[in-house]
Amino acid sequence: MATTRVLIGAAALALLVNAGPGSAQDDDTPLRPSADPYRGVVVDDKTGQPLPAAAVIILWQRLDDQIQGLRRLAGAREVFTNENGEFVHEVGSVEGRLPPGTLAPRIVIFRPGYATLPSRPQLFPPGAPAARFAEPGAAARLTPVTDYEDRAEAFNTFIAMLSAAQLFPPTELPETSELIRFELESLGARPMKPAPPSSR
Repeated sequence: MATTRVLIGAAALALLVNAGPGSAQDDDTPLRPSADPYRGVVVDDKTGQPLPAAAVIILWQRLDDQIQGLRRLAGAREVFTNENGEFVHEVGSVEGRLPPGTLAPRIVIFRPGYATLPSRPQLFPPGAPAARFAEPGAAARLTPVTDYEDRAEAFNTFIAMLSAAQLFPPTELPETSELIRFELESLGARPMKPAPPSSR
């Protein structure tokens, strides 16, 4: 029960923090759509071994037309790393359809048993700049966490960033929803009920 409170408490805190306008205006670079994908490899920081089945979420936000500094979700996509730890986000068609005023994309990477990328909750704006994965040979090094408290903290960090991006619950990221359900159960929390189907 304490675990459930810790996990839900962190998510609720993230939602409260997200209610105010953002403050990191230097990160508000406009989107420059590109036909090139975002790609990279995710590896264990200690061993250098590739990490399969890591969630790589790319998200786009735009500044609100009415409230200065407030961000709105413009789009999000998920992919998972393959057996070699590699991922490719083909986003050319997505970026061409995003609304005017969309900002450069950000990225969040999570795998159970590892610290997230970024490893500390980067909430305003959420995630790390995706631009680093526009260059060939980009790698994300995730630090393993084996202690229960560290694993729960890594999970809370992931949830906090999804919440800050207006992606929690992640109904538009079905595989990530399953990953969250798995990690909640692994940490001893009661499983979340599936979200009702979207009426879209």
